[in-house]
Amino acid sequence: MAAQSYKEGDWFAVPMPHGFAVGLVARQPKRGPVILGYFFGPLRKQLPDEAELTQIKAEQASLICRLKDGALHRGLWRVMGHHHHWRRKDWPSPAFLRREGLSGRAIRLEYDGDNLTTPAREKEASIPDLSLPEDVVLDESRVLDTLGKLLAEQKPVTIDPSHWVR
Repeated sequence: MAAQSYKEGDWFAVPMPHGFAVGLVARQPKRGPVILGYFFGPLRKQLPDEAELTQIKAEQASLICRLKDGALHRGLWRVMGHHHHWRRKDWPSPAFLRREGLSGRAIRLEYDGDNLTTPAREKEASIPDLSLPEDVVLDESRVLDTLGKLLAEQKPVTIDPSHWVR
């Protein structure tokens, strides 16, 4: 199987046990397998069309994380197209939280979009920072597990017009 190419601003389908979620490549450094992804529910029974994708906004994300690009690279998560009005600034890279093992000290980390493996900034976490996402790089199975739990309560979106309420 040939490697699938992708770039920042590409939408991709994430097959889940009971439908599809949608993902967006928000950062793709020039080197390395770690990217920043935005993931969206609810689960859909069919892949969304271009019109539906244009309605999705960054603030609607169910999950934003740093992840390994293996599923995208291998084509398991199929690229559906490119965001027509892609602007990096509209899809920010969030800060993350790391807790030191022995001390339990909390550290706020921020990554530059061109390096998602070494933090650009680190500082002692404040109280509001304690709700930031954990500073880990997720692999494919952990993304699926996390996304599955987040979307479990949401009903799948049916694209079939006969189901629309007017």
